[in-house]
Amino acid sequence: MGQGAPRRGQAGDGELLGALAAGDAAALGSLYDRYSSVVFALCVRILGSRADAEEVLADVFWELWSRPGRYDPGRGNLLAYLGTLARSRAVDRLRSRRSRAMREATAADPPAEAGSPLDEAVFGERRRLVQRALGELTPDQRQAIELSFYSGLSHAEISDELREPLGTIKSRIRSGLVRLRDSLRTLHEGPSPS
Repeated sequence: MGQGAPRRGQAGDGELLGALAAGDAAALGSLYDRYSSVVFALCVRILGSRADAEEVLADVFWELWSRPGRYDPGRGNLLAYLGTLARSRAVDRLRSRRSRAMREATAADPPAEAGSPLDEAVFGERRRLVQRALGELTPDQRQAIELSFYSGLSHAEISDELREPLGTIKSRIRSGLVRLRDSLRTLHEGPSPS
């Protein structure tokens, strides 16, 4: 091991968060490089608009930069935290957009700008990984997660819509998220070395 400190790209999340808390902008760049494509894919899936997704992505990483102490490693890994932030902000934006559209009696979005071919390829690969991981869930888990994350419904609203007990819905979402996290980790990092 005695080959010196790991390069910034090889540093663990904890090390990068420590550097981030000390004001190291390069640490934010490393975390952005590591997680932005997954967070962006989630935002696009929820919002259906690349422009809105880019704004939410910027908000998420701005919050990480300005308040790195809000992340609690005891409550989950950094990707889960960023995903939760992104989902919350995206759902808020979606609700705001729907409300504005109802007030204006129009649902037209401005056309999304095309990204570079590399951006499109990375986005496409991340999307395939997420779709593959979602495909590994049970149909009940997937339905509950999609209604919660992509449609922005509360657990109580999902319970009403599916005519299932609230506890059952919460259990499906929790077990589905754990399974999804594990699948994405395996797909993103590859199988553990034997």
